[in-house]
Amino acid sequence: MAKSPPPRAGLKDIRRVYGIVLPHVRTYWKWFLLAYLSLLATVGMNLLKPWPLKLVIDYILLSKPMPAGVWYLSSLTGHDKLLLLAVLCFGVVAIFFFEGLFSFSRKYFMSSAGESTASDIRQEVFGHLQGLGHDTGRSGDLIVRLTSDIKSLKLLLTRYVQTLISFLFTFGGIVVTMFLMDRRLTLLALVVVPPLYFLSFHFSSRVETLAREKRKRESAVASLVQETVTSKDVVQAFAREDQEKKRFAQEAGESLKATLESMKVSKGYGRAVQVITAIGTALVIYFGARRALEGQVTPGDLIVFITYLRDLYKPVEGLSELILDFTEALVSGERVAEILETEVEVKDGPEAVEAPPFRGEVAFEKVTFGYDSGQPVLQDLSFIAKPGETVALIGSSGTGKSTVVNLFLRFFDPWEGRIVIDGQDIRSYTIRSLREQISVVLQEPLLLRRTVRENIAYGKPGASLEEIMEAARAAQAHDFIMRLADGYDTFLQEGGANLSGGQRQRISLARAILKDAPIFIFDEPVTGLDAETEARLNRTLNRLMQGKTNFVIAHRFSTIVKAHLILVVEEGRVAEKGTHEELLAKSDRYRQLYDLQRF
Repeated sequence: MAKSPPPRAGLKDIRRVYGIVLPHVRTYWKWFLLAYLSLLATVGMNLLKPWPLKLVIDYILLSKPMPAGVWYLSSLTGHDKLLLLAVLCFGVVAIFFFEGLFSFSRKYFMSSAGESTASDIRQEVFGHLQGLGHDTGRSGDLIVRLTSDIKSLKLLLTRYVQTLISFLFTFGGIVVTMFLMDRRLTLLALVVVPPLYFLSFHFSSRVETLAREKRKRESAVASLVQETVTSKDVVQAFAREDQEKKRFAQEAGESLKATLESMKVSKGYGRAVQVITAIGTALVIYFGARRALEGQVTPGDLIVFITYLRDLYKPVEGLSELILDFTEALVSGERVAEILETEVEVKDGPEAVEAPPFRGEVAFEKVTFGYDSGQPVLQDLSFIAKPGETVALIGSSGTGKSTVVNLFLRFFDPWEGRIVIDGQDIRSYTIRSLREQISVVLQEPLLLRRTVRENIAYGKPGASLEEIMEAARAAQAHDFIMRLADGYDTFLQEGGANLSGGQRQRISLARAILKDAPIFIFDEPVTGLDAETEARLNRTLNRLMQGKTNFVIAHRFSTIVKAHLILVVEEGRVAEKGTHEELLAKSDRYRQLYDLQRF
């Protein structure tokens, strides 16, 4: 079944978009005010442009008597036509000079205000994204919204609205001036306005639908590029380059199709407008020339009138591009609004307080949680970790072990039950103060596109180089770091691509060690390490774990045999618990897992 087109943007959608913009506009209102005052002055100068030419034709070339409205020119030049011509030419230069000055001021103030406003909105959106859950959409689409869509939103605020206001003031000023000059010719010139309005109304609906499709396709292309680049090794390993090229060609083709269709509609509207305005211009020229021949208007009046007519129709002809640009920008604004209107699911409660220094007693009390509604991953999970103890979680893949970490760090909140630290529900603390007292080594080491030094010090930004090096030594990372081109100042590629998997893991460990929080979480801490490095690192970890509360999620028994408590997690529940020796003696499942790895 074909999807119905999205509803046409109305006043509600415009208010929604400007609801994002206006709080930031108020910050820079002085710049916007100066820009619009300059705009009004520019429109005034444009209205004056044809008048020196009228005076030259009527009162110098045709020797008509000067009107009372410009008596000061007669008193200034007397009857010297050459002097009057020089004054009028100087007037032309003065009008263009001031028009250029006011136009420059308008562009400067509007650009300053627009860029500042766009920067503030981008920071607001980026900050909001940091608080959203993990399922925030395709990363390529988010990049488009943070860059291209906000840029388009900036143009909506600075260029398109400004152009629309300029059109309105120009149109209004010209109509009033033309009406004072000749009412009948003015009414004749305005005959084409109603059909132009209905034509614009008809095309704008189609343009909006195409603008939405165009943005959707651009986001799809960006997402595919991001996905392919980050998965480049997989693509090459499976020799799927040709398939990915075909996928990209298909997405790019759909994007091109949407863009060309949008341009076709816009250009078609533009040509239709030109035909209608040409009819209006021809009517004014015909009847205006007849009135000039009959002596009812002067040739200079007719030239001024036709000049104004061109400026009157210019905004209408430009309306086709403006409608397309305005609609695309409005769609972009709605896409930005979708991010800001997405509710942060996990956030500080109204009575949340800063967490005190933790002793480290942790309890999961009948915790139930799942990522999809009605499909729990953890069910009634309960256990207690006392200060200074190491608790290990083992089990088959997909049984919910890493979910325990996600809940403990409040990436998500439990559906039922609660997580307690030192007798206090973690939801009573601010998220920042909770996470500041937890050191984490994730299963997949995540490194930033910064120096090795900055990556290790990420959890403790003020750390000295000596502290960083000490943490690196503890993580068995110092030696290979010193062999890098610039040592600790070596700049890492995206995701640490210029390091091996084991090297990335050790830098991630050094980062957690340096933070030295009272609670440690190790999710597969020795993944990607050789046996010798693993043995040395396990000895280091055992020493570092002393006096801290530690959670270890591991498949490798070498990291958990000395744990104070081992939890065998099956189907989201604790199936067995005890020390390594106790579980070997009483748990068939634990012994099975142990034997599989031992042999």
